[in-house]
Amino acid sequence: MNRAVTILSQLESSDSTTREELARRCGVGVRTIASEIAHLNKALEGAASIRLADGRYRLLIVDAGAYGRGRERLATVRESFNDPQWRAAWILARLLRSEVPVRTEDLALEMRLGRTSVVADVADVRTLLSPFGVTIEGRTRVGLQLAGPEAGIRLAVLDHAYAAAYRDYPLGDDLQAAVEEVLAAYRLGSESRALVLRWVTVVLDRHLTGHDLGALPATYHDLLDTPAHDLARALAARLEPLLGERLPDEEVLFLALSAAGLRMVVDDGPTGVWPTAAAAGELVGRILERITDEMDVRLAPSELTQEFSQHLTFLLNRMRFGLRLAPDTQGGRLRDEYPAASRMATIAGDVIERETGLAVEAGELSLLTTYFQVFLAEHASKGSRDLVVTIVSGRGPATARLVRANLESVLPAGTRYSIVPDAAPGDLDDSDLVVTTPGTRAATRRPTLELGEVFDRQAVLRRLHALRVPAHGPLSHGASAGSFLAALLDEGRFVRLPAGCDYREGTQRLVARLTERGLVGAEFAAAIAAREDRATMQLDDQIGFPHATDPTIASPVCALGVVPRSDGEAGVRVIVCLAVPAKLAYDDTLLIRVYDEVIRLGANRPALAKLSRLTSYEQFFYFMENLATGPTT
Repeated sequence: MNRAVTILSQLESSDSTTREELARRCGVGVRTIASEIAHLNKALEGAASIRLADGRYRLLIVDAGAYGRGRERLATVRESFNDPQWRAAWILARLLRSEVPVRTEDLALEMRLGRTSVVADVADVRTLLSPFGVTIEGRTRVGLQLAGPEAGIRLAVLDHAYAAAYRDYPLGDDLQAAVEEVLAAYRLGSESRALVLRWVTVVLDRHLTGHDLGALPATYHDLLDTPAHDLARALAARLEPLLGERLPDEEVLFLALSAAGLRMVVDDGPTGVWPTAAAAGELVGRILERITDEMDVRLAPSELTQEFSQHLTFLLNRMRFGLRLAPDTQGGRLRDEYPAASRMATIAGDVIERETGLAVEAGELSLLTTYFQVFLAEHASKGSRDLVVTIVSGRGPATARLVRANLESVLPAGTRYSIVPDAAPGDLDDSDLVVTTPGTRAATRRPTLELGEVFDRQAVLRRLHALRVPAHGPLSHGASAGSFLAALLDEGRFVRLPAGCDYREGTQRLVARLTERGLVGAEFAAAIAAREDRATMQLDDQIGFPHATDPTIASPVCALGVVPRSDGEAGVRVIVCLAVPAKLAYDDTLLIRVYDEVIRLGANRPALAKLSRLTSYEQFFYFMENLATGPTT
């Protein structure tokens, strides 16, 4: 994928992104990104525009049709040989197409590069080919050619050089229409259809030019009579009359490999039964157990069993047959946006690797992160209890309704409101939050907030954030409200731990602080120790998040300890200790929110270094507030 298309893909898949994120994706500096954006705006003039606002780029599409055509032009422009990946792809395609050895001098001449650069690029191609059992034989001055199993050569080209080798390949309208007709019956998505079409193109080209497959690896025979093999046979049956010849069984079986990792559906549901389905079902249970042990988050099996088992079935197929997803362009963004889901994906990947002995690549982890974030969202919507707010008004119904309208813009969706007069408010202790209009008094043990007709959104967000409501924690949920973690703490629960303190000692000190203050029950220390015995809650070498359930509390309780360390000094720097109520009175949503903030904090090493040297809760509060607006501060 060239740089322009990489930038457009990133902007298409997100509302906005920073120039630093684009630079990281493209492997260039921010000045290069600015220059590339200017070039794109010129190339897409009249169809779309990339605007910079508040430090973030946004893609605005004016004419979707013209934009699509402009994007296609950008995608089909041959890459500059300044791109090492494109150079490697071009060399691999050149060797694939040549029936005679290719001299290094010829490659240098065609690429307009120096011989030394081309020799280095050939070495890179050798590295790409190695996992496929393919080598480059010959001497640079005499000539180079590909050597190895035909199946490996095809797989290497499909993974690394398809665009360079087949961008202009004349498959023909009749053959392409036949393939599309078959794929439509299996309801494959657009990306999956494009993938299978690429495989068909390579199979037909190599077969028709006399590059026979020969004997396939024994694992390929496990594809016989699977849904993927059914699809391949359907494609062969449709293509053979147009070709005027029968495709060999080996070619059909190789083509089945293209669909081994794809979800296929026919009129009566998912096609066939995969041998890996039983193993996938067992993996789901083991993954959920590990997530519970390590994170104390309980996702009900019913939420995951069917959908996630199907996904793992195809993931196992891809791993078993060495199939790769498209290049992972969203991994970093997904980790940043959904830290808890990303950690769950890492745990799942570890379970899969332990059970299968196969490595889970980055693209698969990104897809797992997406699944877990969806499951977390569904879990939160099913498990959370609606917030109950009572507005006590002494100024009449109009003022109360205006206060309610303003609250609806900052409180969670699903909040239930009631409006009562101050003269007869009823039992306010049945509410989670009581809101009064100016000058109105309300007798209640519940958290209260006074609001008037004039609404300062940011001020209200911060006041809500400072409130602690049983079973809900801090109420505001937007990033603009500041640090969720800071809202759970106070001066007495920000602890400066002794220099040189390790994770275990620091955890014990924080638990003792909460116990001494009567904020947790006597059994909380044992609960933390039991969880730590099952799986350590030290997230990495610099940050830990020990947490456990305490049935004696009605609202989450938190303490944070910092260990003063100099730059470069090894050891834990921050420990966040959290007690949560029993699950019957509390859902995991708040725990997930704290997880997200703790993991984000742990990924920000400069911030951790500064945080470990803070000496008071006040410093911590302002540090976290500033961190929300300047993450690398």
